[in-house]
Amino acid sequence: MTLRDVLLPILCCAALVLLVGAGDGSLRDGGAVLVADKTDDVVFVVDAQTYAVEDTVAVGRGPHEVAAHPALGRAYVANYEGEGTLSILDLDTRTEVERVDLSPYSRPHGITVHPNGESVYVTVEASQAVIEVDAETGEVQRALKTQQEGSHMLGLSADGGRLYTTNLGSGTASVLDLRDGSVVQHLQTGEGTEGIALTPDGGELWVSNRAEDTVTIIDTETLETLDTIDVSGFPLRVYMTSDGTQALVSCARAGEVAFVDVEQRAVVTRVATGNAPVGVQITPDDRRAFVGNMRGGTVTVLDLDDRSVLRQIDLGTGPDGMAFVSAQ
Repeated sequence: MTLRDVLLPILCCAALVLLVGAGDGSLRDGGAVLVADKTDDVVFVVDAQTYAVEDTVAVGRGPHEVAAHPALGRAYVANYEGEGTLSILDLDTRTEVERVDLSPYSRPHGITVHPNGESVYVTVEASQAVIEVDAETGEVQRALKTQQEGSHMLGLSADGGRLYTTNLGSGTASVLDLRDGSVVQHLQTGEGTEGIALTPDGGELWVSNRAEDTVTIIDTETLETLDTIDVSGFPLRVYMTSDGTQALVSCARAGEVAFVDVEQRAVVTRVATGNAPVGVQITPDDRRAFVGNMRGGTVTVLDLDDRSVLRQIDLGTGPDGMAFVSAQ
């Protein structure tokens, strides 16, 4: 039995917390935030406590989203532009160990790692599909065809059985069964459906409709729409705190993050962050959030207790997708 065989079952349930082990030159005890800069073609490693940039890792063209997995000690970056590639990063050495050509699939964007550590799922917008990639080799195992325009961001159920994707051009969210690769249902949500998040209990799916300034809430059991709430300012992304009490919605045109009370399904306040906030990373303790201001070359750190700005970090020119990694 290998070390990986021992670790995977133990860490599987914690996969969404995105922890990685420490090693020589690895992440500090306080953890770090990986920030994909889609203009500079790099991933920044930012110390989560001091906010200092610890490293810069060159990746493929136009990195939009990044995901990490605890047992593997790796991060995966979807490089959207040009050739369309997947960068595999070693989190101990902070290097790109492989860059995988995903052709004939193109425009890779949303990305998530299965809790079992065996597969990485990547939306490929121009191919109307989600591809399943072997986490070790980077080889494409299968394509889950959505047949929807602009399959964009991903949500994964805690048990790893269902995958949800927003379809930007079709105004829908697709429910995919990972056991047989079938489409369970396409859900009508709203024009410009983009952001996606599941409540921690898995009972609700929240998706943002940027062209309608709304967030649609769906029951994951019945697949019926429960509610639609107004969130103005071009809502691009939705993120949930791990305790399930708050949803953060990045509103790019408004330059703000909206704080939504999940139980009440209402916006309680909005905080100005910078020019075109998109990617958000909430820390595992639900106390802070890092916000990438895509056109401002900054990352804003928010205090989630009093909903205020803690720090503004100058970082590259196009910070966007993020992942949190924490040393043991």
